[in-house]
Formats: sequence, structure tokens, C-alpha cells
Amino acid sequence: MRVALIQMPVSADRQQDIETACEKLREAAQSGADIAVLPEMFCCPYQNDCFRPYGETENGPVQTALSALAAELGIYIVDGSIPELAEGNVYNTSYVYDRQGHQIAKHRKAHLFDINVAGGQQFKESDTLSPGNDVTTFETEFGTCGLCICF
Repeated sequence: MRVALIQMPVSADRQQDIETACEKLREAAQSGADIAVLPEMFCCPYQNDCFRPYGETENGPVQTALSALAAELGIYIVDGSIPELAEGNVYNTSYVYDRQGHQIAKHRKAHLFDINVAGGQQFKESDTLSPGNDVTTFETEFGTCGLCICF
């Protein structure tokens, strides 16, 4: 099993970030990756005021693009995470696609990052994001894989 862990810059241009991610996924497949993993919030600036505007519902454009690309390249794609809009909430959600492009897992970040350092930095994902509450695994020909986001 060969895994590609993709690092990439994230900008305010969502479409450009999706195109960059697809380019990096193609490079990973050409290098022999079986599974390619994108970064957390790879198509959204990591700011509370961006999560909802950059969010998408089930089967949105990011998910559609990555599903098609997984089938085209014949690799597993773990989308890192995107802001998901559901039930009036925003979730930090990771989707996994198999070699045929089928969604085989969905994980909502359960442990949100809240920090408040006296006299220092303050950031609370919980101001905008809702937590998930599931343990998520998915099956591959290599065995069972677990999925979590920044824990």
C-alpha cells in the first residue's frame, strides 16, 4: 500500500483550491499512490467567518469532483475535510471515495479546536462548527482504515 499525504496552500479562491487539489491527486496517482489524503479544509480559509460561506451540502461540487477523480484515477481519495452544511449546522467533514468513485465513509470532526491563551491567541471552532459524534472506519483491500480529523 502506498499512501500520498498531500500538502498544498489554501487561498480565498475555492475553485483554484479544488483545481490545485485535483492536480496534486493526479501527481499522487502517477507516483503510484493507492490512497491519497488531502489536508483539513483544503478548499476553505481556516477562519470561522469562512466556514459557512464556503460550505456545501451532500453531493456538492467538491464531492462530485473528487468522486469522479477517484474513479478516473483508480485510487482511494480521502478529502481531508470540507465545510459541510447539514441540518442548519456547519460540520468539518471528511469524505472517502473508493477506486470506483463511490463514497465509502463520511466523518464529522468530533473534537473541535478551542483555544484561549491568556494574553495570547484565541480561536474557537465551536463558535461556528458543530461536532460530530461517530467513530469512522472504512474498508480497503489493504484492511480496515480509521478516519479522524486533527485529533
